[in-house]
Amino acid sequence: MKIETIHESLVNGQRKQMVKQIEEHGVYDFWGQYKVWLQDLYDYKEAFEYFTDATISYFRIKYR
Repeated sequence: MKIETIHESLVNGQRKQMVKQIEEHGVYDFWGQYKVWLQDLYDYKEAFEYFTDATISYFRIKYR
């Protein structure tokens, strides 16, 4: 699963889909790769907002 596709799910509000995609990608590899990917595309504040949104959404959905 490509990080771009996972990010699109987050941006489009499809958070349950995002969780499934992260699982397919590999949870342990995803977070570090996503952080770097965001830093390459966005300024610090926007990258931080996307990263925290993805992280909080992931754990809320995964561990309800």
